[in-house]
Amino acid sequence: MKYFFAVVMVLHGLIHLMGGVNELGLSKIEGLSAQTLVPISEFIKPLLGVLWLLAVAVFLVAAVGLVTGQPWWKAVAAGAAILSQILVIIWWPAAKVGTVANALVIIALFLL
Repeated sequence: MKYFFAVVMVLHGLIHLMGGVNELGLSKIEGLSAQTLVPISEFIKPLLGVLWLLAVAVFLVAAVGLVTGQPWWKAVAAGAAILSQILVIIWWPAAKVGTVANALVIIALFLL
């Protein structure tokens, strides 16, 4: 079961790359909506892009911690899920399905 949740965290984390590269202007991904629940200024978009990339790193670290049996993995995974959910809420129209993956991460905190 721990490997299932580790794979969920890795895949979910990697999906955050799309938001990061899109908001930082490194690439435009066809079909990826930039629509947000609230207007975002052009000044803030790069900061949010960095947060998308931070979520990638934190999910990957949490997955490694889980697989290697580190006691800190739960705190890291919880932080990753919270950061991710904040980003999901901001980009709700396009990212709402990320809530399911974040819920799976939270479930893992209780099951493992």
